[in-house]
Amino acid sequence: MMTLILAQIIAMVFMIVGIVFFIAATVGILRMPCPYTRGHVAGKGDSPGFLFSLTGLWVYWLTVNPIESIKILVIVVFMLFVNPIVIHILLRYCRKTGVKPCPETTFHLLEDRGEQGIVGKSRE
Repeated sequence: MMTLILAQIIAMVFMIVGIVFFIAATVGILRMPCPYTRGHVAGKGDSPGFLFSLTGLWVYWLTVNPIESIKILVIVVFMLFVNPIVIHILLRYCRKTGVKPCPETTFHLLEDRGEQGIVGKSRE
């Protein structure tokens, strides 16, 4: 009985921390000026938000149904790898199709590698 209550408290703490990350990412998305900075905030805030929320769910399901909790653990590992990759692909597609950033956004690291940012424009 005591371990069940302790596991539920630990699960609640993980889920609350995940929700805090989601809220921080949402505020960041609303405050940022261009799609590139919004995508950066979404990628940085959603990954730990998913990690903590689903880890809390996993801890809870360990006490309820340990066999089914393996599925949640697989989802946690999957999301850890997929979320940053998807954000990166989405922002690269925006850059290659010519979505204009706000004036404060710089792409100096990409320009050092010789990448062309906007389709159809040359770097002469």
